[in-house]
Amino acid sequence: MKILKKETVYSGKYSDMNITHFEDKFGNKKAWEFLERTNDTQAVVINAFHKDNVILVKQFRFPINMYSIEFPAGLIDKGETPESTAVRELLEETGYEGKVTSISPPLCTSAGITGEFIYLVDMEITSEKGEQILDETEEIEVLEFEKKNLKAQLLDYIKKNPHTSIDSKVWATYFEK
Repeated sequence: MKILKKETVYSGKYSDMNITHFEDKFGNKKAWEFLERTNDTQAVVINAFHKDNVILVKQFRFPINMYSIEFPAGLIDKGETPESTAVRELLEETGYEGKVTSISPPLCTSAGITGEFIYLVDMEITSEKGEQILDETEEIEVLEFEKKNLKAQLLDYIKKNPHTSIDSKVWATYFEK
């Protein structure tokens, strides 16, 4: 593949819509549309656990027009590390404090449509639940599930809560063979 040109066709506050013009392996000129976070911002996704439980969040997501059960997550601010962002975001979104136990290399989330990279951060909860520190545009419900049989619990939850989806990262992380 040979990249000929990348153009931004729309630039928003948080994301850009881009088109990359390229030449395929047969010499044909083509274009590919994709989204990119503004300012090359990356994010953390937090797998927070407390003893035998996992902490998840439920929030409304406009692109899918429904609620999503996800790991707590957030954008890495300028000057922050993935570790410091994870500690901050866990507290803000859940009210819990925690310590980082492991961190992944940068991971792509959906490479066919977005240039987003995330760090998957494992954290151990080290406090009792306190107050959430949410932005005015956030409405986040904290959910706690037992790790054991998590998928069955999630399926039961969405059955009882229509208009709710499960994020693929949660599903894949707790895949039971």
